[in-house]
Amino acid sequence: NALWAHILPKAAILQDSTPPVNPPLTPQDKTGTSMRMLIYDTQTTLEKFSERLDVLMTRVDDCRGQVINANKLLDHERDKVLTEMADISCRSQNELKSHMGTPAQAHALELTHASQVSTENSIRALEKRIDALQTV
Repeated sequence: NALWAHILPKAAILQDSTPPVNPPLTPQDKTGTSMRMLIYDTQTTLEKFSERLDVLMTRVDDCRGQVINANKLLDHERDKVLTEMADISCRSQNELKSHMGTPAQAHALELTHASQVSTENSIRALEKRIDALQTV
């Protein structure tokens, strides 16, 4: 009421012939005031929560990007290690072949194989002769 006394023009106050009344020390609309205070407190709490959530989401996005980069680096390093291992394996196999030469059993194995083939051919020829004799 004191505020309105300063805001309203003096003429409006002069028309009112009642003596000035001191404003009450407590608000007249206690329920409305309490609701406004609760809404203001809730709004303030939500704004703080929103700010914290924004910071948290920014950090989560940063962490997600770092995890993606780490996964890419790990994949690249894994491919690099696998390629290096395959190259080492091929080189060691080539070195072994060059130092050992051909295996000692290779010539004997070839002779055995040739002997087996000729024996099989002889058996087939004999089977054909036996079939021809049986038909006669």
